[in-house]
Amino acid sequence: MSLKQPYRQQRGATLIVVLIILLAVTIIGVVAIRVAMTSLNIATNSQIGQLLLQTSDTPTNYFLNRTNYKDITSVMNVVGKVIDDQKDPLSHGREYIFCYRPTEALQVGSILDVTVLVPPAATASDNTKATVDASESNRSGFCNLEQDFGSAREAVVTQVAVKYINAANDATPGADLARNTDLSKDAKVQQGKVDGRVRITSTSILPNYSSTNLAAVQQDCIGNGSAVGFINDNVDDGLQTKRTVADCLRDYGIPVNTQVQEIDLMTRYVEDEAPE
Repeated sequence: MSLKQPYRQQRGATLIVVLIILLAVTIIGVVAIRVAMTSLNIATNSQIGQLLLQTSDTPTNYFLNRTNYKDITSVMNVVGKVIDDQKDPLSHGREYIFCYRPTEALQVGSILDVTVLVPPAATASDNTKATVDASESNRSGFCNLEQDFGSAREAVVTQVAVKYINAANDATPGADLARNTDLSKDAKVQQGKVDGRVRITSTSILPNYSSTNLAAVQQDCIGNGSAVGFINDNVDDGLQTKRTVADCLRDYGIPVNTQVQEIDLMTRYVEDEAPE
């Protein structure tokens, strides 16, 4: 009997050791899964950010690099309409919005797809929504979060706003002209002139990440045929604290990216004959 006693004392210890090893393996496995999930989330967030950034840059790139001066300043184009409307002081400060739909037959930014918004007054509450210009009846400028995707991937919707910049230009006359431009008083060809300055605000949206019904998000944040959402551009004085479409969408957990680009539209006159 004395020879079997140590064996009986070790049987319980073996079970404890096995349980400890099993617990350690479990902990290592859980940590490995969490690390993998964290890495996946980081990679996913990076991909989402890159996708949104590239998509929000696309409309501004179109106006900057793919549209000639004649087309972009045509009154049939949103930018041309924005500039032309400035002849009426009541149009100052308006926001001209359209949905970037590159797959449609209409020209990007066609006035047939533009809705004109009136921003809230500077003294209004920060949560005050925009209103539609009473002289403009078109409501097709609001993006539909459930169908107005910018590509066949059906992932990103892009809302674009164009606004005229009324800030005074304090630069020295001719300071923004290229080299060899005629600045001489007596030259037959005078210096260039600025035809208009606009700001383009492009908001790219991943609506499928919403935890709320998209129809409700649409009506609250963006707008539709019967409702108006928030402004897109809050850069001007008195609007910096105003709630925007992007702010509203983020509150619904929807990933968004906003890019702002200012464009000077200028007619340049290059000296072709030296002054006498």
